[in-house]
Amino acid sequence: MKTELQAAKNWDQNWLTADEIFQGVLMVIKHEKLHFINLINRLPEREYLLSMISYGTAPTIREEKPSSLMTFTKNGKNLYNLWNTYKSEVGKELDLEFIEFNKKSNSVRVLFYKRKQLEECIYKKECRDFLNRVGYGKLMTLEACLSRLKQRFERVCPHEIGIFLGIPVEDVVGFIKYRGENSILCSYWKVYHNPDVARTLFEKYDKAREDIRRAIKDKYQYGQVDNLVVEYAVAL
Repeated sequence: MKTELQAAKNWDQNWLTADEIFQGVLMVIKHEKLHFINLINRLPEREYLLSMISYGTAPTIREEKPSSLMTFTKNGKNLYNLWNTYKSEVGKELDLEFIEFNKKSNSVRVLFYKRKQLEECIYKKECRDFLNRVGYGKLMTLEACLSRLKQRFERVCPHEIGIFLGIPVEDVVGFIKYRGENSILCSYWKVYHNPDVARTLFEKYDKAREDIRRAIKDKYQYGQVDNLVVEYAVAL
């Protein structure tokens, strides 16, 4: 008959530590993401591009984030050429506006945005004050602000892009002050203030992407490709 001490010892040997559980969860997540990547890699060019953009801009599609920035290059499946071929269709299908930054012969950065959410973001007093300090006039329209941002992108990736992406002013200022170091949290951006608020936002963004991933998987894994992007964009 086992003593309590022996039973406790066996229990301890068979019990997963928190770290082991976490690693197991990571393995599941990695497996699901790998399956997702393999799935979309088999899609026709147009559907592949739309799936990539939908996943990358999911928080913006859901109107939880004013804009999302993506970079398309000629590496891999050459998203640069696919973007140039199908970009006129993308905005309509995903109900997103966009503007290109720093376009070169082999790469381009594209800011996808929801007009209402982006205007509300940049016209907040603290955001407007910051933009004013770096050369954006108080009476500039959204189009004028985006045009100014595009000009500045020709020389360098300007710090104020964080404002347009919905990053809190305190974190933009913190990033500048500490030169990207000493953040207390790092995910969609480097956090220097109010980490609990940031975590809540990051969880919403992650859920938006997960919903998109599942929608793509549910449709495409059975070969149903027609009108997919329209269907799940509307569903969100």
